[in-house]
Amino acid sequence: MNNKLRKQFFIIFKQYLQQKRFDLFNALCNNISMKNNESFLEKKEQQRKFDAFNVINLMLFVGVLVMFIISLGFCIRNMVMSSNKTDYLVPLTQRILAIIIAFIPLFLKKIFKISFPKLATSVFYLFLFLSIYLGTFIGLYTKTEVWDMIIHFLSGVVFGFFAMFLINLFMYKNKQKTNPYFVFIFVFCFALSIGACWEIYEFTFDSLLGLNMQGFATQGGLNYIGQKALLDTMLDIVFDFFGAVVSAIICGVCAYKYKNFVSKFQITKIKKEQENISQIEE
Repeated sequence: MNNKLRKQFFIIFKQYLQQKRFDLFNALCNNISMKNNESFLEKKEQQRKFDAFNVINLMLFVGVLVMFIISLGFCIRNMVMSSNKTDYLVPLTQRILAIIIAFIPLFLKKIFKISFPKLATSVFYLFLFLSIYLGTFIGLYTKTEVWDMIIHFLSGVVFGFFAMFLINLFMYKNKQKTNPYFVFIFVFCFALSIGACWEIYEFTFDSLLGLNMQGFATQGGLNYIGQKALLDTMLDIVFDFFGAVVSAIICGVCAYKYKNFVSKFQITKIKKEQENISQIEE
């Protein structure tokens, strides 16, 4: 009798364990299914954002490139029709260089296999449009002094945020919080140094080619005397300074408040990005 009871007990206990194991298996399957659905929705959202930024950047690239090419065409036409063709060598060179600069993001992808965030690429094309096309080709730099000040201020801000990519590339390891004081100093110094290098560039080409990029002379060719000759250069540096301060404050405060702020400025390898895209599409 005891053996029969013992056997029945083991049979009932075995069935109980099997039922519990089955319920646990179902719960795990449901949990995995829910996680897969969430992951699928996240991937779809990433794909939607990726496609939107791709379209925006493609439109910006095509628009900027078309305007540069049209400007190059007008320059070549004026050069052909002019009796003094040497006057158009500098404008012609500027337009050719502008077209090459517009291809920089594409060159980085195809040759060096690296890619910047989509928003950074959009800012790059917008800055080209404002500074090169409107400022140089349309002539807003000479038509109004305010435009020169605006562009130098924006350049301080843009290059200040570009410095964050360098911090991420060389100094951000193991996702540790970066010293916000270092971020402030580095961003400020980098942005201001780019402005100083630009003034060296203007001085060099003014000296070699007889230009007036630094505004040290009148349109008639008469040189200014004293502080007037330095006014354009110093105003450029002052507005570079203001832009560098703004970007340094924003980046420093964000680095202080948010631990992963520096990780947002990541330069990615194309192969990894393509793997992510293929996973999203699957």
